Amino acid sequence: MGILLRGSHARRTATAHSDVDLDVLVGGAPYAARRAYLAESAGRLTHVSVAARDVRSWVHRLGEPADWAFGLPVTAPARLLWADPHWRPRIDLPVLCQPAEPPRLEEMIAALGKAAAARAADDRLGVRLAVADLARLCPSVLRPANPSVRVFSRRAAFAAALELPVAPPGYREDMLLCLGLRPGSVGQLWAAAVRLVAGTLPLVRPYAEVIAETAGTDLADALVDGRLERYVAQLARPAGPWRERSPVPAPRAGQWVTVPVPDPPVTGVPSDPSGPDASPPARPSRLDPAIAARLRRTADGLVAAVVRAHDSGEVLMVAWMDDEALHRTLTTGRATYWSRSRREYWVKGATSGHHQYVRSVALDCDGDALLVSVDQVGTACHTGHRTCFFTELPVTGTGAGV
Repeated sequence: MGILLRGSHARRTATAHSDVDLDVLVGGAPYAARRAYLAESAGRLTHVSVAARDVRSWVHRLGEPADWAFGLPVTAPARLLWADPHWRPRIDLPVLCQPAEPPRLEEMIAALGKAAAARAADDRLGVRLAVADLARLCPSVLRPANPSVRVFSRRAAFAAALELPVAPPGYREDMLLCLGLRPGSVGQLWAAAVRLVAGTLPLVRPYAEVIAETAGTDLADALVDGRLERYVAQLARPAGPWRERSPVPAPRAGQWVTVPVPDPPVTGVPSDPSGPDASPPARPSRLDPAIAARLRRTADGLVAAVVRAHDSGEVLMVAWMDDEALHRTLTTGRATYWSRSRREYWVKGATSGHHQYVRSVALDCDGDALLVSVDQVGTACHTGHRTCFFTELPVTGTGAGV
């Protein structure tokens, strides 16, 4: 009934090593099969992957979420190579669209429970498998709280999943850790998984009705009334005598043991503190090099960010940005800062709901401070005040001319 080209060749991004992906649509009863071929041309072998399916099932599958897209909706280019005239109008599509996955909160909570059970049983491999499943589910749960984004490949889906602007603090690093793409101990993976789930719940609470459509009303009610947070806290508590074994052997009687201590991270301290910071900060950044070259950073690679209300000019707060936080602020339109105490990035409003939508960013004449103008949702201060500068100090001196 039809033959379609998909994947990198359809997107015209193929390299010499790319596979050729074909969908072959047949008539008749439900049918599905996959075949692989190594085709040789001019002395070079090419892997050709053929997915054969009856045409009605193929059309029906376009209404289902893609299993590789981290729960995100898909718009993938395709090229029709041949079609039966009767079916051509239905399958001659320049892009193949598949919907987003519903928020899989119940499965994410279940994955945390499996990880907790494996941890209690000292099943280290079980912990790693469970937290990897949890991380793959997390973007689908966060999707209702985020702007809509469509992806066209697994790589693009992964990148989009990592860059969701509304996400828990430390989300990207915790995701990479749980997925096994950053080295970490079982204890570190477990802590990252708990942070992902605990940080996600307040962000999706306003979307409880959407959760209820998939997981049922009781789980949605538990999200609203706090039972779900209590359950996560219960899972996070140690359930028994399990402790992660130390990699350092215990010394025998009368024996000294030298414990290796890693070097502290490089902070990009300038060789001349009075001049511009010529060294880039240790944390990787995608900031435009032309902007980065104008920054005068502290010894920790930071610049102060003074935040004001765009409409009134009222000063709301002061925070810190490094190069990557500034890049994220400029490219996402969401105020993103670096926490010196937690050593992680945080998006204003990600947990409180008091978002800051950036209208402009200006660099001062010395390059050591930023003026960020925002549309403030709710309050800026963690105390509940509109501004962090609510404490008036007495001024007793009399200025000249007053």
